Amino acid sequence: MRKNRTYILILNSLFVVLSILLTRLLSIRIPIGNVEVIRFGFGTIPIYLSSFLFGPLSGTIVGVFEDLLGYWINPIGPFLPQFTLTKALYGLLPGLVFKYGFKKKMTYWTLAISCMMGEIVGITLTPFFINKSFGVPYVVLMPPRLGGFAVLFFLNPFIIKLLLTRIPQLKKLMEESVNG
Repeated sequence: MRKNRTYILILNSLFVVLSILLTRLLSIRIPIGNVEVIRFGFGTIPIYLSSFLFGPLSGTIVGVFEDLLGYWINPIGPFLPQFTLTKALYGLLPGLVFKYGFKKKMTYWTLAISCMMGEIVGITLTPFFINKSFGVPYVVLMPPRLGGFAVLFFLNPFIIKLLLTRIPQLKKLMEESVNG
């Protein structure tokens, strides 16, 4: 099965939809006042999958479209382009580390470290933007984010490795991506 642009576009569209569902509908949200300060879920996994299968640019595009379409479908607070940048980085950084740092070698730890690059964006830039935009203090923002980071550091690569090794179509795409 040779990867073609239409197939990549269809899979990336599927990743956008999955990410929107996992982020906007199937996440645990904790608001303080009218500001959602914590959202715990697995909405970044489809972004990571796109980045690992098709490269950092695809992951970046999936992250951007997930944020823009997700906001249009289910807005949570005002639109802030800073968070679109954050979602773009969720796709870009793990893909760069996986592709160029680990040469697409798929082990639990290469996936964990690659995903960690995206999660670091989540525990640094997101609280910074929330603090600057809404004035929520870091002392409120950081403890739950650090706890979520500790959990996602182990769960995200585990789930991604399961998906890439157990779903035949994704497994074949990963093998093609590594070999060619």
